[in-house]
Amino acid sequence: MRNNYFAPDDDDEHRLPLDPPGTRGESQSDSFFTDHLEHQMLFGPMKKLTDELFNAGPLRDPGEGLRRLEKIQKLNSMLEAATSVIMADSVELVAQAFAEEDVAKPYLESDQERRERLSANYYAVDRASDHVITSNFVAEAAIALRMTTQKARARMFTAKGLRHACPQTLQALAAGQITTSAARAIVKNSQDLSTEQIELMEHQLLPIAATSSDDTVSQRARRFHDRSNPEAATARHEKAADSRKVTSWNRPDGMASLNLTAPAINVRSIMNTLDYEVSQHKDPQDTRTKAQLMSDILCDALINGWPTTNGTPLKPRVVVTIPALQMLANPKCSMADLEGYGPIPMGLAMQLAKDAPSIIPMLTDPFSGAVMDVGRKRYKAPRVLKEFLRARDQHCCYPGCRRTADTSEVDHVDAWETGGHTDRENTELLCKQHQMFKHALGWRVTNRPDGSKCWRTPHGLNSLVIPGSVENVELFEHIHNRCPERKVASPADLRRILAKPHLGDGDFNFRIHKPVSDSAGQDPAPS
Repeated sequence: MRNNYFAPDDDDEHRLPLDPPGTRGESQSDSFFTDHLEHQMLFGPMKKLTDELFNAGPLRDPGEGLRRLEKIQKLNSMLEAATSVIMADSVELVAQAFAEEDVAKPYLESDQERRERLSANYYAVDRASDHVITSNFVAEAAIALRMTTQKARARMFTAKGLRHACPQTLQALAAGQITTSAARAIVKNSQDLSTEQIELMEHQLLPIAATSSDDTVSQRARRFHDRSNPEAATARHEKAADSRKVTSWNRPDGMASLNLTAPAINVRSIMNTLDYEVSQHKDPQDTRTKAQLMSDILCDALINGWPTTNGTPLKPRVVVTIPALQMLANPKCSMADLEGYGPIPMGLAMQLAKDAPSIIPMLTDPFSGAVMDVGRKRYKAPRVLKEFLRARDQHCCYPGCRRTADTSEVDHVDAWETGGHTDRENTELLCKQHQMFKHALGWRVTNRPDGSKCWRTPHGLNSLVIPGSVENVELFEHIHNRCPERKVASPADLRRILAKPHLGDGDFNFRIHKPVSDSAGQDPAPS
């Protein structure tokens, strides 16, 4: 069974037979007549099919339902073809603009353009390169399509392959004759092939793809690629070895998974070692399964070292974010927040904290869950601001980016050199890549009164980002540009809260604050 988590991400448009960017004829305008004709050929059948589905009326017969499903499948294929053409042509238009643009003289630059040019030199990026143009536009497309950048990058690879390398496959997809998965399989296996070989593969596979399952098409395309690829098996293995890596992703209920991509001989050696260690475990009182034992042995080996070694000095860094009012009202129902993961049971957090060097107390807004302040007596001011941002933002503040606080840096929303302050209102966490987007590639970010941030792409799309610690967005004004109105606790509520017994022996010091907007640039005033 195929698991998407383990699917190798080895697609590379440079392995397709593409012309240089800015010269790809399929995306070039010939004349108004031909452009209009291509537009009609692409969207006309889609409009006709949509009208048929709309005019069909309510469903009354299961056989008719199946026929409508066939039409919807065709419509999905047509939409994917249109998406591919639009993505490939749009990024080509950006490349053409850079290719035709004269070198700007410094005295003609605006202050913003000058800062972007200097930032590009600092980040060592060529804004006119194909890689930077594609990466920048893919990030914008991800916002437009409401998907991750990784998925948008994969769609761009397919889009360029269909538009510029596999025209017959694009035509069949636009006509609804083949599925999206079949088209992707053909493009994927066109890598490292010549134009003539791709034409032969399309000639052989497209008739099969019109009636067969997607899995059949994928297998046949892979076999054709392996037979046609002139590289030797050893050379392909050496190239594949460059993709070795370790990745992880979160799972529900406080769990996560680890994926190792490495040469098969190494992976089999690791599995054999784990099998051997399990076979040596003879405790009859141990009720763990073989799978559980293998997991525990691997974790022990990587964290504490094998029994014959002294282990590693790795200790967990635990940031416990405490919703103050919830904790006072009902400690048993409170949830801690494990940085980089999310909510976990308080008992598990305390178990991790037992061996941690420190626990940092946080105060959160009782209505939205946003972090309001951090303990200021433990660290110097720069460290305190960093800890505050780690707890408030939790990860990179670029739309859709989940890079952790450890891999992000403090960035000024309004640049320091233009008067921006180093305070919690004007700072955010950004990873290196998205710092480059903001400072060198034309992206803009502005603070909003409700505490969210608005990102604007180089071509005018807007995307709102809410701090990672915010759980309740009911009062966030995403449409009206005004501060949200918060409910104010009554004196009776405050007396009831203050009457609760204190927790612990002073490790957590709570101060009741009147809720105010995080973006107001002021510390919450004590009530």
